[in-house]
Amino acid sequence: MIILKEETFSGIPALHIVQSAKENEPLPTVLFWHGFTSGMEHNLHIAYQLVKRNIRVILPEAHHHGSRSQRLSEKELTFQFWPIVLQSVAETEDIYRSLEERHLLQNSRIFLAGTSMGGIITCGTLVKYPWVKGAAVLMGNPAWETFARRQITLLEQQGALPLSEEERENQVKQLIPFDLSQHIEAVNHRPLFFWHGRQDDVVPYIDSFSFYQQLKARTRLNDDETLVYHLDQEASHKVTRKAMLLMADWIAKHI
Repeated sequence: MIILKEETFSGIPALHIVQSAKENEPLPTVLFWHGFTSGMEHNLHIAYQLVKRNIRVILPEAHHHGSRSQRLSEKELTFQFWPIVLQSVAETEDIYRSLEERHLLQNSRIFLAGTSMGGIITCGTLVKYPWVKGAAVLMGNPAWETFARRQITLLEQQGALPLSEEERENQVKQLIPFDLSQHIEAVNHRPLFFWHGRQDDVVPYIDSFSFYQQLKARTRLNDDETLVYHLDQEASHKVTRKAMLLMADWIAKHI
């Protein structure tokens, strides 16, 4: 039997999904962040696949989302994208420490994963936290600076960016310390899984694919499945069932 509990970890609301017989046992754990304008419960189908494979899953609620919503307009929320991402990276450590204190992690085995914004958060945690044992990035982007500048250009074209050039640069500079594409050494041979749709026009695949190619060349891996990139030729900005199963199998093998 699988149980689902609403809990808080260091004050951060989350869903805790685990096999009931192993609820209080130390287990390999996946902390899975949701996407922008989504919510923790939107990834329950992914959690189910992981829990079936004897993994504990924590689905946190990002700031300004779901139970933490402050009723911002769509435009106001858009301007909070990167502050939400940065806060989520910081809260990842809070959740990890809480899990450790409760003795729920088996040999500190914790993977980070996420979709879209959650995948972007995941990339930042790899730079920040060496205790992250591996990661799965679905439709995410490791090149924070590049992606942020692309967002700025789009907002400028729409006439919807009420920031001075200096303010924009200051915001972008805050992201560089978490930009995995500029800190490629931070991966440090940890298992890393990417999935992306070639037709994705929300978070284009090219940045993550370029990063993967650089990392693969750097590590000189051939058939080592600890570094994989699945590019779905037909998919857009939506995780397919096939992608979910590929990710769940890969995590179960490497966590």
